[in-house]
Amino acid sequence: MKWNFAISGCCIVLLAANIALVHQNRELKSRLSVAPPSLEAATGSQMPELHGFDLQGKPIGVDYGRDPRKVLLLVFSPTCPYCDENWPKWQQVISSLDRSAVRPVAVDVTSSASTTFIEQHQLQTMPVFLKVEPRAMVNYRFQLTPQTILVDSTGRIERVWTGVLNEPAMAELAQRTGAGKAASAKADHPQGL
Repeated sequence: MKWNFAISGCCIVLLAANIALVHQNRELKSRLSVAPPSLEAATGSQMPELHGFDLQGKPIGVDYGRDPRKVLLLVFSPTCPYCDENWPKWQQVISSLDRSAVRPVAVDVTSSASTTFIEQHQLQTMPVFLKVEPRAMVNYRFQLTPQTILVDSTGRIERVWTGVLNEPAMAELAQRTGAGKAASAKADHPQGL
């Protein structure tokens, strides 16, 4: 009889420990799904102007304060499989942007994108940085890909999305960039009047 109570007590303790471990495992998985904040540029951080070179080796730059538009940085690597997953989502964002409010800019962190890659991903209508100044690489924390970074017109980080964009991120991005407004304006005025 004593052994039955002892075994029952041990079973209850083991069950409670398993439940606690399952809960802890779920919590740890959710923490791992988000990039550590120290690896992303912090929201509200003032960023320096972005300067570098395009595919032809010509100098290009993003100078904050001279243009009233926000800047949407698409940070990628041509060899990143997660970037491959993100391209259809980025294309959706790019095509629906209100270009009078937001200017898209692509940044290749590996400096290895080719003309074919640029054409394949329909990036001809925006600046594409193939080489960025080292100081900007550090300040913007471009070591993670893919990243989608929204910078206000004064150079402050408004929001950073690291990894493949999910539906809530896409909705927030559309709201912050006025993407829905641009799409409805095109529908209302198909000839651009």
